[in-house]
Amino acid sequence: MELSAVCLLGKIQKEKITKELGEDTVNIFVENPNDTGAYNVVLEIIIDKSFNYVETKVTEFKNEYISKYLYKKGSSNGTDFTPTAKITTPEKTFQNKIIKSYEETINAYKKTKDVEFLEKIHNTLISNKDKILSDISKNFDSKKGTILTVVYDNKYIGDLEIFRDKLRQDAVKNYYLIDGKESRNKDKTCSICKEKNKEVYGNANVFKFYTVDKEGYVAGGFKKLDSWRNFPVCLDCAVELELGKRYLDENLSFKFQGRDFYLIPKLVFEKDTERILSILRMLKGELLENTYETMEEIMFKRLQTLENYMSFDLLFYEENNSALNIKLSVQEVLPSRFRKLYECLSNVNQLMQDCPKSEKIRVDFRYLNTLFPRKTHNRYFLEVVDIILSDKRIDYKFIISHITKHIIDKFNEEEGRYFYHESIKSYGFLMYLRLLNVLFKENGQVKNMEKFYWDIKDYNTREELFESFFNENMDFFSSPDKKAIFMVGLLAQKLLNIQMIKEQRTPFVNRLKGLKLGKKDIKRLLPEIQNKFIEYDAQYYKDILALASNYLINAGEKWTVSELDIPFYFSMGMNLERHIKLSNKEEVENND
Repeated sequence: MELSAVCLLGKIQKEKITKELGEDTVNIFVENPNDTGAYNVVLEIIIDKSFNYVETKVTEFKNEYISKYLYKKGSSNGTDFTPTAKITTPEKTFQNKIIKSYEETINAYKKTKDVEFLEKIHNTLISNKDKILSDISKNFDSKKGTILTVVYDNKYIGDLEIFRDKLRQDAVKNYYLIDGKESRNKDKTCSICKEKNKEVYGNANVFKFYTVDKEGYVAGGFKKLDSWRNFPVCLDCAVELELGKRYLDENLSFKFQGRDFYLIPKLVFEKDTERILSILRMLKGELLENTYETMEEIMFKRLQTLENYMSFDLLFYEENNSALNIKLSVQEVLPSRFRKLYECLSNVNQLMQDCPKSEKIRVDFRYLNTLFPRKTHNRYFLEVVDIILSDKRIDYKFIISHITKHIIDKFNEEEGRYFYHESIKSYGFLMYLRLLNVLFKENGQVKNMEKFYWDIKDYNTREELFESFFNENMDFFSSPDKKAIFMVGLLAQKLLNIQMIKEQRTPFVNRLKGLKLGKKDIKRLLPEIQNKFIEYDAQYYKDILALASNYLINAGEKWTVSELDIPFYFSMGMNLERHIKLSNKEEVENND
């Protein structure tokens, strides 16, 4: 990940803040405690001019009061930068965030400033602790995000210069203090802007890609205070990096099937940045309004319209104790790639919709999430996402093994209730991978399929229909053994259909071994199916039986498919049987 792209975002925000609020760096460091929209309640501990506790007042959060609240998040176990905090529990927040913040400020300034009024406020808070906590508890609803602050003589925390000064100094100290000791050096080169600066800092890692608390992360050995060598950052870049990350958190943080990621624009021409950011901000609103398309589809659709003189990094992450655990970094994805991602997905779904049998099935990344759940197979999910976004090659054996397992599971669950649905969706996702040319990449690009339904009336013979079917399904049926397995699966489904009509049950399903089939099973099943057709006096599939037998003969003994492929191709025969209309007079009468 190139942090310079994040710094550019921060630079834009810094210029905007300075233009709107002035040069005071406090305006840069102060944070919006309600940036997510979840903290709309503010409890104000009111203390009058005579230092008497008056009440704890319930107010509504106001955006124009952000500089008055003067909030900036500190460590989870310590205080925030000022006596304004988000409530976790009333007693814990009041004691650890409010009381202690006053104590830290008094100790920091008692030698240089008059802190008598702070000491009196602190005494008021201590002497009225029980009453204040009672009032806070009465007004606190754990289901609503709530902010706690102190108002003295109608002055908010941000109205008091001592807290503004403390925020200015502590925000900068935060870039170089580690365990209370300094990690900085003079006249060194910044790792981001590559310029020599008067001073560089060693703790400006707002992304927490590395930690100075663990051996092996620090250049030159386990010396925390030498961490400036590992990641030296000048003041300007540190500030811009912090503002850039804040902008990402508020505007460019999305979820890809439940996985958090940053969408980071990288532009050749800085003058286009604001226009692009405006487009990206619109994504947030569209996600709330669009319930049909997934976030990924909306993102692909929007970004495909942009020009190729920009690219995007997608940084997938998990937060753990305020540290950012990077799970995947996909770099420099061009708008043209997003265009292909969207067009190919649209083509597959249009194919599904045009066929009456599959018109309600949608193929998208929810299927990949089903295949690789976050709790158990998150690494595989991210690996496939990386392959798709970066136009790499996916290993066929890897993907087919998981798809086959999924299909077998659905065949055996709830009497196969979702077997058709999930089999077709699996095939649709494979089509998507093939159209993207990440599957069977060595075979080159393939054309879009034009239909997903085949009717005998469009062909002279059934053999012609099936040969057309195999040729039109990209290159998934490229060998006689794959065709043979498919045909036996289709015939097995035809038999099951007949059994259901004649007996209202399907005893032959027991011969399918829970779909855990091998080469010997395919050769065994064909004559068994043929005998059953004779038994049910349903001999109008002789030509298809002969065709399947011919494919088996042509396959010989050395099949190209592995044991992993057989259940998949067999299930495709069973389920695409609905997509192939072979009806002749006898079959129609029988099915009626």
